[in-house]
Amino acid sequence: MSTAAGAVWIKLPKFLVTTVEPTSQDGDKVVFNRYSKQVCALPLFLVDVKYEGKARVAGEWTQETNKTKIKKFVNEFKSDFSGRAVSQAEFTALLAKEKKELLFYLHGMGQRTSLVEATDSMQTNLDSQKPGEVLVVPIDWAAEDHPEQELAGSALRKLFSGLQKEMGSEKTMGLNVMAHSMGNRVLCCMGKSAVEGNASWNEEGLQGKSLLQAAPEDLKNQEDLFLNIFFVAADIPESVFDEPDGSHGKQAEHGINSGVAALAVMTKRMHVLHANKTDGALNQSLIAPRLGSRGPWSSGLGNKPNPVWIKISDALETYEGDEMAGNVDNGNVRVQDCSSWNTEASKNGHSYQFAPEAVAYYLKHMAGIF
Repeated sequence: MSTAAGAVWIKLPKFLVTTVEPTSQDGDKVVFNRYSKQVCALPLFLVDVKYEGKARVAGEWTQETNKTKIKKFVNEFKSDFSGRAVSQAEFTALLAKEKKELLFYLHGMGQRTSLVEATDSMQTNLDSQKPGEVLVVPIDWAAEDHPEQELAGSALRKLFSGLQKEMGSEKTMGLNVMAHSMGNRVLCCMGKSAVEGNASWNEEGLQGKSLLQAAPEDLKNQEDLFLNIFFVAADIPESVFDEPDGSHGKQAEHGINSGVAALAVMTKRMHVLHANKTDGALNQSLIAPRLGSRGPWSSGLGNKPNPVWIKISDALETYEGDEMAGNVDNGNVRVQDCSSWNTEASKNGHSYQFAPEAVAYYLKHMAGIF
């Protein structure tokens, strides 16, 4: 590996959470190869993550657009990733020692190299704007179809429930979640798992009640667990913030059955970063129009957005200030149009989750960073 001046490096994440079953395990050392996709029931907590036994690997700058270069692995991903498995208690204690606000990153479709490259780019851009204040913690999942998404969502809830328990009432670390593309499906599955089997979490049970009042006890105990949830280039239906219409005959996923209403209880603030129909990947979707394409919308209302369900809005921190002027239909859900820069960040306008502009948006809304 070159050590010449000016050499480009990609750092492996210091911490990693995975819901993928390792291909082998020797004591506390676990190994994942390029084919590791089997979902495990519980999340694994890894530290000292390495690729080919190294904490950083050779990279190269690739011209993504006319204005943007990104770091990519020099060699095609063929070798193994490894890490040291620790208990959730030790993982939490090690995170706390970092004394940083945490940004958990749920990736979309792609191999682990893409996750590592994006994490490195995001951490680099965070550190260039606010050095040493935020730590990116990637969450690896199988990025396959519905059964894997549901299992990963359940594992994700166990992760954050455990973190909450280990932190105690003091909440010593600020927790934020950013989900990109298909990662938003896992995020929604986490919301669904929080109310699974609860007979009163429906339109009838919510009559005359706030989301918090109607929530099952476990969900109530997770009120405002997160400071922020960021839905970025979200590959989920654009209707997930809708009020249920009662009949469901023509309605796609809405606030209750999407899991978003439960997520609204868990977080102080919700953000939707979309590309205003300039996301090439989402524009090719053959299923229901996607949230990351133009934000909260309902195709049944013609050429105008659908207001965010008032119960979801009321569960969130009040949104005030100059930004509110263009956000009226979205209540307290903060919606950001990224179309002025998303195609400068990636060729198809979809992989902008680690762009400097996106990172600046995250930082603006995170605790103590304004």
